[in-house]
Amino acid sequence: MDESPIKENYTSSKILINDLIRLTRSDQYIFRGISRRSELNPSICRKYDRETQTLVNLKDQEFALLHAFRQQASNLLSGTMETLDYVACAQHYGIPTRLIDWTYNPFTALYFALSENKQPDGGYYELFVLPLKEQILIHRCYSQTKSEADTEFIEEYAGFLNQLRDKAQFLSLVQQRNAALNKLNIEADNPQPQGLIIYNGSSSNARLIAQAGLFSIPSSIEGNEAAEEIRRSARCISIRLSDKERRETLGFLDNMGYNKQRLFPDLQNLCDSIVAQALQKQTGMS
Repeated sequence: MDESPIKENYTSSKILINDLIRLTRSDQYIFRGISRRSELNPSICRKYDRETQTLVNLKDQEFALLHAFRQQASNLLSGTMETLDYVACAQHYGIPTRLIDWTYNPFTALYFALSENKQPDGGYYELFVLPLKEQILIHRCYSQTKSEADTEFIEEYAGFLNQLRDKAQFLSLVQQRNAALNKLNIEADNPQPQGLIIYNGSSSNARLIAQAGLFSIPSSIEGNEAAEEIRRSARCISIRLSDKERRETLGFLDNMGYNKQRLFPDLQNLCDSIVAQALQKQTGMS
């Protein structure tokens, strides 16, 4: 990270974008952009209830939510999906989970930071930059015992989360898997004991592909521990922009293809985007 061009504070989006362009020449970093401090915690801990206009912690219903998704969405999903693929897919389509979204693309992260909130907490947006090779990268669930063919999806997921509680033992499993791959001339980096657990799964849904997405899995979802874990591991960039410069930056990102239509590629968002453009044009004409 010391060799990266990124500064700690930006008040000019042009300088920030130029520095981010230099970072895109390498795939060694991943990014997360936020406008509210609560967004560093997983969505299961901060689901917005429109009726009460409050954030609700649903961690006690985590398994029930995912079990219902797996049971009821199966006919809408295609292809072979691993346990964590189902959790990632649920996350991308609105089920709150403990997974925390990251992206390989800094402009996607910048779009998510700026797009929804004109008044960020503290008056500034935050972009987190995480060196990928310093983390614990996984591609599936890891378990000491081989899964039975009839193991319930939610049982396997619960067992995986239980495995994470003993980090030393979990690291040993990841190291064994990576050593086996290296013997086959498949490069697999050694996991870093102090790193975040990063799930880089298969491209199991269109949104994950469009957003160049991957996820961190927090060691704990109690209190504010997930957010604190990220702040210890990632470099934080503070971005202060006037409302005019924020809109200009979003316009620049839109011209580059970083917009809701591209990042959420389904018919509902396509239609929303078309209508939004028509409303913007109508407002400009009046």
